[in-house]
Amino acid sequence: MILFWLLVYNILVVPLAYVALTILAIFDEKIREGLQGRKASWITLRQFREKHPTRKVFLIHSASLGEFEQAKPVIRGLKTLRPDILIVASFTSPSGFKHAARIAEVDLFIYLPLDTYMRTRRFIQKLRPSKIIFVTYELWPNLIFNARRHHVTTYLISARIREGSSKMKPVINAFFSNLYRSLDYIYAISDEHKASVAKLIGSVNITVLTLGDTRYDQVIQRSQELVKKALLRVFADGFVFIAGSIWPQDARHLLPALIRNLKEQPHLRVIIAPHEPNDYALEMLEDTFHAANFKTVRYSTLTQSIGAVRVLLVDRVGILAELYHQCQLAFVGGSFRGSIHNVMEPAVAGLPVLFGPSYHNSHEAELLIKAGGGVCCPDENALYKTIRRFITIPADYQKAANAARQVILSNLGASARTVKEILESE
Repeated sequence: MILFWLLVYNILVVPLAYVALTILAIFDEKIREGLQGRKASWITLRQFREKHPTRKVFLIHSASLGEFEQAKPVIRGLKTLRPDILIVASFTSPSGFKHAARIAEVDLFIYLPLDTYMRTRRFIQKLRPSKIIFVTYELWPNLIFNARRHHVTTYLISARIREGSSKMKPVINAFFSNLYRSLDYIYAISDEHKASVAKLIGSVNITVLTLGDTRYDQVIQRSQELVKKALLRVFADGFVFIAGSIWPQDARHLLPALIRNLKEQPHLRVIIAPHEPNDYALEMLEDTFHAANFKTVRYSTLTQSIGAVRVLLVDRVGILAELYHQCQLAFVGGSFRGSIHNVMEPAVAGLPVLFGPSYHNSHEAELLIKAGGGVCCPDENALYKTIRRFITIPADYQKAANAARQVILSNLGASARTVKEILESE
């Protein structure tokens, strides 16, 4: 059956995708950059293997920057216990390849080639990895098929498949069932996701374990690094609320609730970080607050803590995780748009986390609600009341803050378990 789906994939999907990419690359700089980067990676790969012809290689593939972040603690653990191996980190997206921190434990950063049969065969023959470790969800059929042909052990770590996933739907299910069956080891983030994996693959001889989510280990480590940095403290006093990675759909519900609370709570301070901090987004926020008689200031203009101004707009990327540590309460964006963003960073900072109704894409958001460290607010009025409650009832606030951080702490250790299983499966 796997051969049937490979034929379908290679005869229909791959040619169409290749033509689409070629055309889109004319207009899209990011796609063009990815194609050019893949060409350069072949040269880099050849030089790398000529320099290390006999060393054992583990390939760790991340779709983008987010997946690489959760792979980091596994990479560090592997390198600590096996300093003799070479770690190669591959990426699909240009953003992941460009912005991933060049940590010392990774010996080579490259693009994964386009998933054609001949390209992936050539890739494996040149790199000669002994293990390929996929992070979370992105699997490539030709790469996995050629890995099996060349006796390369394959893993999927921090695996997530929700019960209602599209992978369970007819026809799609048949394709993904065969794809997941082609792996050697699958490490799920929870028993729920392990059960979904088992349902997808059926009774085949694959090791499926619940080892937890490695992102918890990474978010703690990153948090410890962030608090050591000397980022300017924005507000010298007050109860600081932060809205992270918000979209216009989030702002429509959140801003009226914030303005009502700003009028009623003189010690409330607000930080807002748009998901895309362009001039349009910033000016929209400024207009809304100015119409309510609240002045705003942009982060880039700060030289010292804000005085009388109570609203800060973040016009710089890359500092949101640090800013969470200066606040008491957080709202995470995307949750009125269809897909919530990262709730772990505010939780690890000990903040109760608020969000809209679209949070079921996040296992961590569901855990926060269950523990009492997160609150789903479906509309403006719910946001207003919840923010007001946490400002005016300290006991409720402290209970939620403790619960949020406990969700992170109680889920640590997945990276160590994952490293142990990978090395013991040699």
